[in-house]
Amino acid sequence: MTCAEQCGNPRSAALRVPLDPQAEASGRQRTPTGPEEHVVTFINRFTVTGPAEEFERLFDDTSAFFRDRPGFISHRLLRHTEQPGSYVNVAEWENAESFRAAVTHPDFAPHATALRTLSTSESNLYASVLERTATH
Repeated sequence: MTCAEQCGNPRSAALRVPLDPQAEASGRQRTPTGPEEHVVTFINRFTVTGPAEEFERLFDDTSAFFRDRPGFISHRLLRHTEQPGSYVNVAEWENAESFRAAVTHPDFAPHATALRTLSTSESNLYASVLERTATH
């Protein structure tokens, strides 16, 4: 069972299919062909230059904005365990078009501006090619 299935995210659970019977036993997965193949992952690495607590609060506000956008699936904001001020956001979107519509929406601009006052960032959009899950 994938984490998505265990965590109750049916959209993500439906996106994982085995490569072949041996792959299923090894936990290797790939995204299927068909309508779901366009799921994208947005990864944004932040270097926080202001107070971390304020950055996290502003990011929480931004997260609430994205939660209500069409095509948003989920996100996780991760803080580096050994480098204070280093964060990574990993977000899944149904497709690149939904992601682009969200970040070009006029209501997103104030969120981006606020985050830029406390951090610098580097971001890219990715498509999944391989995923492995535990077999135990």
